Order: sequence, then C-alpha cells, then structure tokens
Amino acid sequence: MWFSTGEYYLFCKGADSSIFPRVISGKVEQVKARVEHNAVEGLRTLCVAYRKLSVAQYEETCHLLNSAKLALQDRDRKLAEAYDLIEKDFILLGATAVEDRLQDKAADTIESLQKAGMKVWVLTGDKMETAAATCYASKLFRRSTQILELTTKRTEEQSLHDVLFDLSKTVLRQHGSMTRDTFSGLSADCVDFGLIIDGATLSAVLKPSQEDSSQGNYKDIFLEICRNCSAVLCCRMAPLQKAQIVKLIKSSPEHPITLAIGDGANDVSMILEAHVGIGIMGKEGRQAARNCDYAIPKFKHLKKMLLVHGHYYYIRISELVQYFFYKNVAFIFPQFLYQFFCGFSQQPLYDTAYLTLYNISFTSLPILLFSLIEQHINMDILKKDPSLYRDIAKNSLLRWPIFIYWTFLGVFDAVIFFFGAYFLFNNSTFTSNGQMFGNWTFGTLVFTVLVFTVTLKLALDTHYWTWINHFVIWGSLLFFVIFSLLWGGIIWPFLNYQRMYYVFIQMLSSGPAWLSIILLIVTSLLPDVVKKVVCRALWPTTTERIQNADKLYNGQLSEFTPLASLHAPTRRRADHQNPIPRRTNWCCLCAYLLSRNTP
Repeated sequence: MWFSTGEYYLFCKGADSSIFPRVISGKVEQVKARVEHNAVEGLRTLCVAYRKLSVAQYEETCHLLNSAKLALQDRDRKLAEAYDLIEKDFILLGATAVEDRLQDKAADTIESLQKAGMKVWVLTGDKMETAAATCYASKLFRRSTQILELTTKRTEEQSLHDVLFDLSKTVLRQHGSMTRDTFSGLSADCVDFGLIIDGATLSAVLKPSQEDSSQGNYKDIFLEICRNCSAVLCCRMAPLQKAQIVKLIKSSPEHPITLAIGDGANDVSMILEAHVGIGIMGKEGRQAARNCDYAIPKFKHLKKMLLVHGHYYYIRISELVQYFFYKNVAFIFPQFLYQFFCGFSQQPLYDTAYLTLYNISFTSLPILLFSLIEQHINMDILKKDPSLYRDIAKNSLLRWPIFIYWTFLGVFDAVIFFFGAYFLFNNSTFTSNGQMFGNWTFGTLVFTVLVFTVTLKLALDTHYWTWINHFVIWGSLLFFVIFSLLWGGIIWPFLNYQRMYYVFIQMLSSGPAWLSIILLIVTSLLPDVVKKVVCRALWPTTTERIQNADKLYNGQLSEFTPLASLHAPTRRRADHQNPIPRRTNWCCLCAYLLSRNTP
C-alpha cells in the first residue's frame, strides 16, 4: 500500500501460527494470550501485521515477484521462495475475533449421521482451539469423549514415532486388536475417543522418512487410531491436505465410501477426490457447488438427503438390479429346458413377438415405477430414527447371498413353469372336442404364467401403493392379455406365418388351462411368501419392525410417533432380536461445519 508521504507498507493477515514466526516486534505475548482465549471460546481469529518498505525494497519486491511469475519451470516453488523473502520482519498490529455460528440444526444433523453408523471427520483450516470448541458445540465431541492430540506441540516434546505408538496403545487397550475393519461409529459400551491432528503433523505422518523407512511410514498406525475413534478433527488443513486425507481413507484396506461436503473454494479439491461430493451454496461463494455431484442450500439438508433419499434410492436400485436378473432367469431358463425335449433343434418355446416384447412392454413399466417412487418406510420415521440406515449398511442388499437367492428364485419359478405345464399337458385332453394342445399353445401357457408371476412378485414387494402403481401393474397384465388376443385373433397379412392364430383364444377357452395357470402362479409365489412371513416373524430386521408397526397404526406413523413403540417386538416374535449392524461403508468427511448462518 502506497501512502501520500511516498512510503510503502506491506500488510499481512493470517493464522497466528503463520504470522507470529514472521513478527519481530509488537505486543506478541499479549496478543497471543488474547488469541488463545478467543479461540477457546469458539471465535475465529486472525492476526494482522505490517512492514514498512522503502522505494528500493518495493522495487526489489516487484522484481522478485515478476521473475517468479514469469518462470517456465518450478513456478510454484519460486513464488513460495519470493514470498518467504518478502513476508518477514513484520510488526504485529493485533488480532481479530469473529463469532461464526453453526448453521441451524447442524448439531442435530451430525448426531443423526453418527447414529446412522457414519464416521464424521471435520477438516478445517481453523485454529485447533476454535475447531475443538465448534466440535463440542456440534455434538461431534461430547463431554465424555477422551481427546487424543496428535499436534505439533506434542511432537515437539516427543518424537512422532513415540506419540503415534502411545496413542495406538491407548485405543487398542480399549478396543482390541489392530485388525478391526470398520470406519463406523463404535458401540455404546466402548470408550469414546476423539482424535485431533493439525496440518503440520499430518504432513509428517503422510511423508515417509528417507532415513528409516521402517519407522517413517506411519499411515497404517494413523489409520488404526482413526478407526477406533468416534470422531476425528483435522485442523490447520491446507486445501491439498484435505484431498490427501480423502485419498488416504479411500485407499485403506476397508475401501470405505467417502463423502465430502464443503461450501468454499478451499473444499473443491476434497470434493473432487471423494466418491460423493456435496457443495453448500452459502456466503463463501459457489465454487464448491459448481464442482460437486450434489448441491444443497444448507448443511441441515444433508440429513434428509442421506437418511431419507439415500435410503430410498438404495432400496429401489437394489430391487431393480435383482429383479431384472430374476425375471430374465425365469424367462430364459424354460427355453433352455425346452431344448432337452425338442432334440436340441433350436425350436423356440415362445413366439417371436413374446420374445421381443417381454422386456420392452410386458414387464418393464412396473419395475421402472417401483425404482422411482417406492417408499418402504414413512419418510418421517427415517428422519427420526437414523439407525434404520444401518439395515442397508455395507451394501447389504447387493451381496452374493441376496443375489444367489434371487437367482435361485428365478430358476425355481422357471422349473415350476416348464415342468408344471409339461406334466399337466402330458397325455391330457384340454379341449371339449378332445383335441390336445400343440407346441405353441404349450409355450403360450408357460409365457402367460411367467408374465403374471414376475409381475405379482413385484406387487408383493411393493409397500407404497398409489393409483399409478395400480395402473401400471394391473395395466401391464391387461395389456399382455389384450395384445395376445389381438395377436392371435387376427390374420396378419404382412406375416409369412400364422402359427399363433387362435392359439391364445383356444387356451382361454379351456377350463383346465385356467386352473393350470392359477395353480402354477400360486405354486411359484408360495415359497417367497412363506420365506417373508417366517423371517418377519422370527428374525425381523429393524426395517421390518417399523413396517409391522406401520400396519398397526394403519399407516399413520409420523415423526411424532414414539420410537419405543416402533422397535417393540410383537407377540409373534421371539424375545431375542437381531442386533443392529454396527458397521457401515460410509465415511462422511465434513470439511466445513462452521458454515455461517444465512439470514
């Protein structure tokens, strides 16, 4: 800054850890004490200093900066060296302290995420005392939390090696061996630990030693300590360090799913590095919102986004994937079985029109609508009881046992369709004139049972019924019947063959065919119905308990319904209930929970 007196002044503001080492005079001790006091109270502090420059020094400064900016190689390093030469010998002016309130319901949101089994990390550039006070205010740390410090102040007293191993012994003494594989919250009977680490110490942890590689690489020990802590606070973080932490967790042996949320330009690198990036549109600008996967107005909306919509869409997508495998296995396997009875002549079991329209028209719309609007639990209950999120933890609905069950169900239904129709047709007369059904009638009967069974299977899995559900599900079945009547009731002149003429109508004119269709549909659906009833009665999940309670309340559950009544076992259940899973693959990295309260 140039004054009218012809003098130049260089002003600098920043964190106390950056300003104090560059100061040569001023009320350093007094300001330092005041900064510490304000930080403990949760205020965000900055220090301000200045330096007087002569004309010659100013010209030299401009020359250094211009040379560094025009460098073709190592530009960043040369700029850093130039700033180090310029930013020195300051005179301390003072410090500022600003109250930065938490956004509305930020503490409730963090508490809900922890109850859902997510590990919440705070990555911030604030001073340690300020960040710690904010963590207490947001309920990330509680009064019972035992704080573990991995900071520069402690590593100055002990070596980094000793500090890390002391902390690991402390947490492992409470939580067992070092093979624990969870990044989720701890059980209630465990000691609650919280870790605080600053940027300088993190750099030392992530940077392997050149002298002794066996003692220099502390990443595994650091991750083990973090696993056994209910919350982690990383303060004095540079933007690049935030991204490094996300990358470190992503590459850990457990490979947890990471989510990063922030509202400023400093959070962009972290948001881009995480599996899921969320930007908050706030006073810090929209850089984060423009570089994220999802943008939300306020931090409190994260709760509904994850615990409600995230829960819903996981259920919908998992059902969509498994159902597509199921209905296509049930569709193709009868064709495979048919080859053993037709001499492997490649004779199709189904008509060409049925083969073409099965996945396009007959069975596509019901599952498409299911994957868009299904709500297996009331939205208010999902917001009120975050522990329901644990039922879908660790990708529980897309694992091999579930996939094998759906595949087995498809094979079982296909066997029932084919062999049931085969034995009912075998040497039997189905028409009043004594005529026996032919090849295409047999295939049409199998296909009719198939379409009705897979559609009714989805209807049994649907919990949220609206008029559009009824229209699509029953409309799909009606469309199949109408299409079959038209396809087999008219001679189509543009076809070279008329093999389906009068086949469907002849099949429906037979009473035994009607009984066969109903019998095969009931037989195919019965095992899945029995399995659902038995599992709900003997080994219900938390979600199924809520669904049963919803029926008792006639669908009137809301966020005001007592949770005790929802989790209480019914008379038909055993007293022992399955424990709620304690682990999840979500690792929520909250970069900026100090978001300002927007009016």
